Amino acid sequence: MTGATSAEAGSSRPVALITGASRGIGREIALDLARTGWDVALCGRDIDELRSAAAEAETAGAHAHVSVVDVRDAASVAEAVASAQTSLGPLSALVNNAGAQRVGPALELPAEDLDRIVDTNLKGAFLCSQAVARAWVAASAPGVIVNVTSAAALVGTTERAAYAASKAGLVMLTRTLAREWAEHGIRVNAIAPTFVDTQLGRQTLADPERRRAIESAIPLGRVAAHDDILPTVRYLLTDASRFVTGQVVAIDGGLSA
Repeated sequence: MTGATSAEAGSSRPVALITGASRGIGREIALDLARTGWDVALCGRDIDELRSAAAEAETAGAHAHVSVVDVRDAASVAEAVASAQTSLGPLSALVNNAGAQRVGPALELPAEDLDRIVDTNLKGAFLCSQAVARAWVAASAPGVIVNVTSAAALVGTTERAAYAASKAGLVMLTRTLAREWAEHGIRVNAIAPTFVDTQLGRQTLADPERRRAIESAIPLGRVAAHDDILPTVRYLLTDASRFVTGQVVAIDGGLSA
């Protein structure tokens, strides 16, 4: 299911496709890009939340397009990429933000939850990257990808085995695709935030004792806010980072130091 909101193909603004854009970090990234000169294709599972985010992006001066997409499904991803480009014009950037997690002991992790988390966090990022990169290579056009991984990919943690493993896989996917696609002018980088005060993060942060333990482990003494994340994403998506690829930028208050 797709929908467009006052988009004009051929706009002079660069176009970014953001997955998991209906809420949390993905929504904030999309709105930040809209405010700083980008048109945005917002992909996610909740059409009402996507339309709300698109309306806010338009208020900021962007053209916005929304697609309900299952990043675990190659056909759904291909449809979303094609629809975004028809509506907004060629993509300049992709932000792989869609994510899933389950908090709980590894001994009790159901196999179906493992599949869901790995398929969303790792397979989904691969499928989206592949679909967008194919379009860039076919058009002999450069592009840039930013993957949203996690500090959990860099530092061992408890009760998030599937999430941490999937995000660690995304780190190596970032580095591998950066090497493989550099010849096509495609840069691939990642950010690795610590806990962010979002809907997903609150699955863990809702427990006051757990939150205190997490904050005490972070040298800067707090979890991340959206505004701690956005400037780095903007940097990685622009020519300011034109000689940066295959890198994972930890935005974690010193947790992985």
